[in-house]
Amino acid sequence: MADTTEKPTADMTKEERIAAAKARAAERAKAAEQTSHAAEESAGDEEALNAAAQRFQALKEGQTVSKSRKEREAALLNRAVDISPRSTIETLPQAAPTKAQGLAVNRREFLIYAWGGALALIAVQGGLGTLWLAYPRFKAGEFGGTFTMTTIPEKGAKPAENLAGKFWWSNAEQGGGMAALYKVCTHLGCLYEWKDQTHRFECPCHGSKFNQSGQCIHGPATRNLDQFVVTALDQSGNEVDKTTADHRYITAQDGYTYKVDTGRKIQGEPANPAIAVEV
Repeated sequence: MADTTEKPTADMTKEERIAAAKARAAERAKAAEQTSHAAEESAGDEEALNAAAQRFQALKEGQTVSKSRKEREAALLNRAVDISPRSTIETLPQAAPTKAQGLAVNRREFLIYAWGGALALIAVQGGLGTLWLAYPRFKAGEFGGTFTMTTIPEKGAKPAENLAGKFWWSNAEQGGGMAALYKVCTHLGCLYEWKDQTHRFECPCHGSKFNQSGQCIHGPATRNLDQFVVTALDQSGNEVDKTTADHRYITAQDGYTYKVDTGRKIQGEPANPAIAVEV
């Protein structure tokens, strides 16, 4: 650092020369102090770099690294908390348990929750409404509902046709009882007809033929006619018989009431080649 103080001259008095000397001495002392601080800072930085390098090398070689001062203080505090009585711990501000504070809901979050709840409610109501409309509800006497039959044809006579229920009410000799035969051919879904001349059901589309009990006696159909579930009730209204997949024909009895459920269908069994007939 350059000396900026004025040097004494012959024109200066004794007091001025003394003041100038003091100023130069003070300036040199200040410069020496700054140089000393810079040296100390440089030494401190170098020491810190050396310490960091030693810690890195120790970590690299898998050695145990000495903890810093703050880490040691935190470890000592945790150890003191572990071994101190409860009353002492509660007096420590660092170890005193704090109660969880509930977070306030702001306006934006409230609106998000409100809109989400409203949309969820609308979705639930819409789904329930759709299910209510889609669920089939059939009245008695219409297809899909229940038909009440109180009369039965004579055994072996022409089956009674029920147009609304789409079934033939048949009292077949071959089957040994009553059956409600679905009026749709099991080949490709055409509506078959009863032929008095041949005393059997015949499909006008492809020529499939079925006997009075619904058994396939000529192709191209490969299975018997489908049937609806029939329940027989006595005069007291008690159930006495019912068709199932293993019990397809029920007893024909005067005075019985028969409930034909067109919403429940029993699929026809595969055709039996043994009962096939020549056209």
